[in-house]
Amino acid sequence: MTALRSRRLRVVLPFAVVLVLALTTWIAHAVQQPDPTEPSFLSPVSDAGDGARALADRLTAAGVTVDRHTSTLDALAAANTGDATLLVTAPGLVHPEYLQEITSSGARVVLVAPERQALSDAQLFVPLTGPRWTAAAPEPGCAQPFATAPAAVLRWSYGEAPDEVFRCYGGGVVEMVTDDAAVTLVGAPDPFRNDRLDEHGNAEFAVGLLSRSSRLVWLDLHRQETPPPTPEPTIRTLEPEPADPGGEEEYPEQEQFEEPAQPGPGEPQDGGQAEQTQPNPLAEAFPPAFWATVLLLALAALALAAASARRLGTPVAEPLPSRVRAAETVRGLGGLYRRSRARDASLATVQAAACRRLADHFGLPPDSTLDVVAGRVAAETGWPEHEIRALLGGGVEDTDEDLAEKAAAVQNLVRTVTGHQAMIEGTVT
Repeated sequence: MTALRSRRLRVVLPFAVVLVLALTTWIAHAVQQPDPTEPSFLSPVSDAGDGARALADRLTAAGVTVDRHTSTLDALAAANTGDATLLVTAPGLVHPEYLQEITSSGARVVLVAPERQALSDAQLFVPLTGPRWTAAAPEPGCAQPFATAPAAVLRWSYGEAPDEVFRCYGGGVVEMVTDDAAVTLVGAPDPFRNDRLDEHGNAEFAVGLLSRSSRLVWLDLHRQETPPPTPEPTIRTLEPEPADPGGEEEYPEQEQFEEPAQPGPGEPQDGGQAEQTQPNPLAEAFPPAFWATVLLLALAALALAAASARRLGTPVAEPLPSRVRAAETVRGLGGLYRRSRARDASLATVQAAACRRLADHFGLPPDSTLDVVAGRVAAETGWPEHEIRALLGGGVEDTDEDLAEKAAAVQNLVRTVTGHQAMIEGTVT
């Protein structure tokens, strides 16, 4: 039992170590990710690491007026007055109805790291991939004035968008035109943070992107917005019109309703909007870190198999590299059985060999059962059949002495039967 536990421990321990390391890494990474609900997250008045006061100061120094608001309605009202850029630092916290108003306003809009739900609520049909483990800083890949150096914007990658204006940083920055607004998608909040502003070309990118208008309306939102109030319906009382003195009653003309035109065979069914490719639900059900952990465990299993010199797959017969004496083979197998305390298996090996030898001695088929062999031995020797069956098929107690005694009894039986020696009635020695 001790050897079995030791073998299980050797098998389980490497996987347990890898699993603990993977979980620790994943938890530490999740804790270090910025939380949009924190009051300091990308706030223009926060000096924390995930704040953005340093960026607000640089924009002010560049001549841009920073107008901070904590309500979407106030930010929309301010953005619709004059030349302005509306910065939405947490699109996931904005109510869907407000998101639709933002993307249809007349202002220039910048959405920071919008995820799939926020894009759907804003009616922005853009394919999305990610997120990466950390934000990458690729080369700009475009000729926009703010894209002069690598910037850490590629954590979410945005695909080809309808009415796309430009695409930079490998899909980390994409701008499109909606009804009345120019919407820019930025795939990571890193370039706007205080502790990331001086890395790569983050400062040049952030200042250049947000200073394209003379005024910046900064939506500093840190809680999930409540839905807008629903106006109460007004009830109008219809009073009958006075009758015509001439005695003729006039009836109002019935309203004519036109049925909407049905799209043709080659036209899209969604009013001109092309159907987007649906993502794989299995791939979207788990975060990328889960698949990375599965891959890491698979690699650990391969490494363990290689370190243990074990073959992957079914056993294959191969010739021995050298001749091994039978005595050495028996001694080696016996040592393995003894080390694993496999007494039953050891005695079963001796009993099976004895049955085959006895069957061959009496001319029986090689696959003869224990009952057939025991019956033939009892018939030839006169020994009780139940004692022979117990000797050739019984178990062993959990002691080495009992194993040695029963193995010797089996060998003596074979020698007595095959050598035609006399058997002592009632016992076998």
